Amino acid sequence: MNEAGGHRLPRRRTRRTQDVPAAEAAELKRRYEAGETLLSILEDFDGSYRILRNVLKAQGVTFRAARTVEPSAPPGMAEMYTSGKSLTETGRKFGFSRAVTRRMLTEDGIPIRPRGRPAKEAEDDTRSTDP
Repeated sequence: MNEAGGHRLPRRRTRRTQDVPAAEAAELKRRYEAGETLLSILEDFDGSYRILRNVLKAQGVTFRAARTVEPSAPPGMAEMYTSGKSLTETGRKFGFSRAVTRRMLTEDGIPIRPRGRPAKEAEDDTRSTDP
């Protein structure tokens, strides 16, 4: 018991970079270079994120740039946009910003129209100036 009358918690031993066996470090490197993310490897790793990075760094790994993963466009988004709605209108309907909506549609292979108002239909130009 300590002075306050409570029990002292045992000191938690933190795993150090040099405590990771060479075979485990090589396996971590193989998994990362095969395309797994640090977070997915961390789920099976007995240590902290910092230690995992240090182990991989000691193995000579070149880290990939962080990448934001956007979900694919929700059902109905592509149809709404291709029916003529703007990116802003489509995004509002699904709760996304214009930029996120554009990224989602682009990643799903939907061609993005040029920005601005749609061109006038040919029938609007059929007004004749002849008497």
